[in-house]
Amino acid sequence: MTEQEIHKLLEIQYLKGRIDELHKAIPTVSNLERKRKLDTRLDKYYNKLKNTDEIAYHLFQVETTNRMHSKRKGIEDIKDLLQEAYEHIEDPLVKVKIAEQPNRYTE
Repeated sequence: MTEQEIHKLLEIQYLKGRIDELHKAIPTVSNLERKRKLDTRLDKYYNKLKNTDEIAYHLFQVETTNRMHSKRKGIEDIKDLLQEAYEHIEDPLVKVKIAEQPNRYTE
């Protein structure tokens, strides 16, 4: 592997990391102007990733879609499990906690 290929792979890893960090930051921002800046930065990093290696860009899109699908499926499984457990619990305090728990899971 040449030094140029290593540099390219490191650049791809860096860009993917920055994109993930910015996606995690978006839900915590309440200021609309700040969200727009984050969206602009995200777009910049997506474009840079696509220009660096288009295959890596498309693989990252697939990876992100798969991660979101897996998370959504996991949340549904947890909600089903909580619903099943709810029916067998007699303590009213525990029932209230279980009833509130599914609302804590967000996508």
